Amino acid sequence: MSKTTQQKNRSSPQLILALDFGGSSTKGIYCTLKQNIPASLVMEPEVVKISLDSVTSETLGTTEPENAAWVNYMGETFAVGYLAKSKYYANQGLKELKYERAVAKTLASIWATSQKLQLGTKFRLALVCLLPPGEFENKESFYKQLKTILADFTTPAGRMRVELTQFKCLPEGAGIYLAYQKQLGQAIKTRAIALVMVGYRNASVLISDKGMVAADGKTCDLGMIRLLEKVVARTSGQTASQLAPAVVAAGSEISSTPFLRLLRSTNNINRQHELLQIQKAVKLARNEYAAVLTSWLDQVISRNVISEILFCGGTADYMRRELNSHYPGTPCLWGVGADIPKEIDTVGFGSRLADVYSVFLYFYEKAEGRGQRAGGKKL
Repeated sequence: MSKTTQQKNRSSPQLILALDFGGSSTKGIYCTLKQNIPASLVMEPEVVKISLDSVTSETLGTTEPENAAWVNYMGETFAVGYLAKSKYYANQGLKELKYERAVAKTLASIWATSQKLQLGTKFRLALVCLLPPGEFENKESFYKQLKTILADFTTPAGRMRVELTQFKCLPEGAGIYLAYQKQLGQAIKTRAIALVMVGYRNASVLISDKGMVAADGKTCDLGMIRLLEKVVARTSGQTASQLAPAVVAAGSEISSTPFLRLLRSTNNINRQHELLQIQKAVKLARNEYAAVLTSWLDQVISRNVISEILFCGGTADYMRRELNSHYPGTPCLWGVGADIPKEIDTVGFGSRLADVYSVFLYFYEKAEGRGQRAGGKKL
């Protein structure tokens, strides 16, 4: 082996990981350069500080690593994801900045993927992360913390030493924009595009004018959680996390079927009343949420300047009818982004994976060089 090849092998990443710290789940796409087969990782968003003694005690049974993740760094221990939610009753931290919990989530994701790929406790990593535009200025602080902590942290598999060889932090929605840019080619330099990302926790807007994305993207806390809070306030015994999948499944017509499993009453007459109460609450909440969301969008998107709006995010999909009707004279684009193979979308997230998967494809090209292949497909 030549000296140049040895140097390249020592500097090139063994693991490539893209992470999206969503309010409803942490979503990741990863692969090794050796195997070139991308896969997805999904973890619950909960993080909680605990004592190291409580996680080092023996437990019965076996599970996937992402369901048993904890990390110890800088003298503190955090349970992450399903373990934090199920054993320690942690919260989703929706009122905190995403990047503040992102360190623990990143470490847990790295450990879980290393377990799945059997990478051991020492390897090189290329990492790309998505943060809301409103938190983008924290990327330097996030990077410095990560680089230091990755050099020595503890997990259920013992001490880990990960070398961060490449790092990129992009605003949420960047993957969708990059995919659209690739689709349009030079034509993107003639357009003014508003990229609207609406997720579980945040709503964000990026503006691209003649191919240049403005640095001052806007973020607010008008995610799906605001709609769910209104429903919780008007119903009895419901929680936002329980309601979320049912509300989405009920769609714009607010079908009754998805809510049947949430009913707490045992009496048939009471169950019927409870069902109607939930449906009415969802209808009112949806109308109120649509009004406040579109009002905010009107403050940050100049209709007389923008030539088209690119919508992405699970909550945007849910509100498609209202968003389309609010912009009758402006082309509204949906479903833009890389096609997600079924073998990657194993949890059925669909468009909710589009941003992180698209940014993974972009980052893979940068990490390995154009013309390489991942999962048998040219990127």
